[in-house]
Amino acid sequence: MKVHNPMLAALTMLIFLVGCGDTQVDITPPTMDVVSYTPQPVEDEICGTLAPQVFRLNNGQDLQIDVVFNDDEALSQYKIDIHNNFDCHGHGGGSAPNIPVVNVDNLTVDWSVLDIQDISGESAPVMRTLTVPDNVTAGNYHFQIQVIDESGNDSPFANFNALKIQNLQDTVAPEIIVEEPSMQSIEINKGETIRFRGQVTDNRALNMGGNGLLYLAYTDLSSGNTFATDQAFGFELVSDAIYSFDFEYVIPQTLVSRTYRYSLGAHDGVRNVAPFVFFEVEVL
Repeated sequence: MKVHNPMLAALTMLIFLVGCGDTQVDITPPTMDVVSYTPQPVEDEICGTLAPQVFRLNNGQDLQIDVVFNDDEALSQYKIDIHNNFDCHGHGGGSAPNIPVVNVDNLTVDWSVLDIQDISGESAPVMRTLTVPDNVTAGNYHFQIQVIDESGNDSPFANFNALKIQNLQDTVAPEIIVEEPSMQSIEINKGETIRFRGQVTDNRALNMGGNGLLYLAYTDLSSGNTFATDQAFGFELVSDAIYSFDFEYVIPQTLVSRTYRYSLGAHDGVRNVAPFVFFEVEVL
């Protein structure tokens, strides 16, 4: 007959737990202390939202980083990641769909950095100089420094900042002038057509730099998600500073009956972004 002894079972469990307690698992993520940044980040608007840490840089300018990585046991690697944020991914209002542009001879260069370096010890000072390309595509970029220890711990949302890049060859944004629709608020049935007519004007030829584009997008106000339409017009053949547009857009049958915010957007050859023109469209 099997006899159950509660005291003996409890003692066995206690011995097991004490034995397991000898192994310490490292769950503490490493940290980064900033000694200096050059230039200093400032508060600025990014994608319609005020961001506290924005680096403003021009083509050919250096971003200098002086930081110290620390860990309670042992560091492993750090990563520097710079990539464009033209479509405002990870942001709310002001986002635009990521519509590709034609690859032409004078196309600007998007600034892209993905650099992973090994480090060791409990503390590692790092100084780096990152140079903006001479013929950089203007606009918003993401800039992140990430550090990992030997146990794989990291802080994925720490040390995440924004870059606002200018190309000094052209710092003037184009302007969208709309003649139709004449109303900013529209009621319309699915399957019906809206006509968009007007001009995009700029200070120099719209094809200079290769990124020029006019497009129509819409935002579902119930979810905040923004979608591209099939109405997009590249400026790669527009050698003038004025582009006249005249096109019709059919309201899709698939849209749920509700209010949407339609937006006409444009950017010039180096990707200076024009102020959006918005229309509130109630789909019946």
